[in-house]
Amino acid sequence: MTVIRTDLIPNIYANPISNISKANTAVVTVPTVAQVVSTTGTIGTVTGSGTSSTPWTATITLMSAVTGLQSGSIITATAGTGSFATGGVVSVKEVTGNKSITINKIGGTIPTAGTVTNISLPATSTLPTFLVDGEPILFTNPGNKLTFSSSTGTFLAGENISQPTSLATGLVTNVLPTAIEYIATANVFNTSNVVTGGSSNATMTPTAVTGMNQLLTAGENGTNQYYYKNVTTTTFELYTDDALTVGANTTTFTTYTANAGQYTVTDVVEITEA
Repeated sequence: MTVIRTDLIPNIYANPISNISKANTAVVTVPTVAQVVSTTGTIGTVTGSGTSSTPWTATITLMSAVTGLQSGSIITATAGTGSFATGGVVSVKEVTGNKSITINKIGGTIPTAGTVTNISLPATSTLPTFLVDGEPILFTNPGNKLTFSSSTGTFLAGENISQPTSLATGLVTNVLPTAIEYIATANVFNTSNVVTGGSSNATMTPTAVTGMNQLLTAGENGTNQYYYKNVTTTTFELYTDDALTVGANTTTFTTYTANAGQYTVTDVVEITEA
């Protein structure tokens, strides 16, 4: 089988970022998110003593779902008229139906019968499990914000923006009183030239361009493409070559704007002939 061409197809789903370090080699940290299984539930009568041999036990009914729960799953819940109380560990003893479970609790204080909300499994990393070392990734919004002292007109969330002099373009994601957050689509904005809204026709000259914007042109061959190397379940390093020998050096870059960034993975597609 002969490979005719290899294409890189960007994945359409953007992944969130918590932080990108100013380091050589740069480390990207991704957030963890709670897995809410059921938005509702009612704790019934609690029995037992809270020890490992005789844990507190109760049935939770009127749940909106039980998907993902199994015997031994550790869970949490937001208190209502009932609660899991403080301390200790609450786990699933048995899934008894499509809207009910029984729970055990060991340690802490005794649970209280009554309603609870947001019954959840532990938070998990947003890092895609299928990523492997050496896989290319693209940065589309490394915490970008344009701050301005005044503007002519009002920018709109969802509109395209451009700065003809620098050839920079972007998509507005959020409008603040004296700033706009955006996803960059080409080049880097500067503080010397006018930015115009494509739909609103609003204009302004930025007083500050924040976020680690240099990532948009510091990757492989001066692009926003980098290569992934896993560090932990919530962190990975950036390299500018697929051999993972040249780390991305962000020591002189501007500080990343927390919780504002996105990256996308790319799928490698080989076109072959028999």
